[in-house]
Amino acid sequence: MSFYEETNPADISVEEILPHLRLFLPDIRKANIRFFYHGTYNVFEINRKFILRVADEAFRNKSGLAMLEKEAKILSFLQNRFDVSFPEILYIHNSPTVPFSIHRKIPGKSLVFLFQELSSKQITTIGTAIGRFLSNFHSEELLTAFLETFPEFDPLSQGLGHFMKDFKLFWTSRYEKAKSIAYSYLSHEQQTWLTQIFLDYLNDEENFSFLPRITHCDFDTSNILIDPHTAHLTGIIDFEDCQIYDPAVDLLFYDEGPEFMNALFANYHYSDQKSLQQRMKFFYCRTCVPYLVWGTTHNRPGMIEEGLRRIEKNMKMFPK
Repeated sequence: MSFYEETNPADISVEEILPHLRLFLPDIRKANIRFFYHGTYNVFEINRKFILRVADEAFRNKSGLAMLEKEAKILSFLQNRFDVSFPEILYIHNSPTVPFSIHRKIPGKSLVFLFQELSSKQITTIGTAIGRFLSNFHSEELLTAFLETFPEFDPLSQGLGHFMKDFKLFWTSRYEKAKSIAYSYLSHEQQTWLTQIFLDYLNDEENFSFLPRITHCDFDTSNILIDPHTAHLTGIIDFEDCQIYDPAVDLLFYDEGPEFMNALFANYHYSDQKSLQQRMKFFYCRTCVPYLVWGTTHNRPGMIEEGLRRIEKNMKMFPK
């Protein structure tokens, strides 16, 4: 599948970035910079060697700079713990008005651009690699090491019960926000479907009995890098949302089909909890909501269109 972010134009020009960029790369020219992605960050390639990520205009402030700095810490922690590459931040522009980071480009191409060209064997190979990666990423050992390194990022400090109470309150508030903003764009049928998705999730206490783990929280095919010649996993990118959370959010590969999912789960050894599948269903089905809400509150018509596209797709995947 494709993503809205792949077609979303940059909200900052190369000319605006260049004076700041030359603090790190004095000889850089406009012709050396190529834009190719705009999500939380405007992403540019420099000289085919570096990746420049400039915060979206909504995050060109102190919170955006703090987000970059936190991600850099997490990436530093993850380096050399896996047999797959992560971005190594070389430079952070310490400015709340134009926060950006630069890291060396990881070899490979986003899986989103390659998936339709893959053979059945290659799909199984990649699904297997992703399952093994997530088994380690969601492991108790990595969580323990993470909390020892970053006690300031610990949402479990007041106990698992307190974490789960806050987690349920968070998703209850998201349901209320969906009704107050997103529902205005939806047909009666769509509202009924989305209401049932939320209520099925919120009313089942088993959904709030999982074991929290380190999660990527934006783990889709756009953030998985593959060698286009061998179809081997080369890197994982975009860790700005990484946190201790429900690991089900990293498993939402329904669009990639049963062959990919079967290979992933055959090699994923974190959880056999019976609520895992229903939590996955919820997190997948509600993906339309942030596009509709953010698109409305930040005047982004393209995001609203993407939210409407997603709910149609998700209703076909999980009809009533």
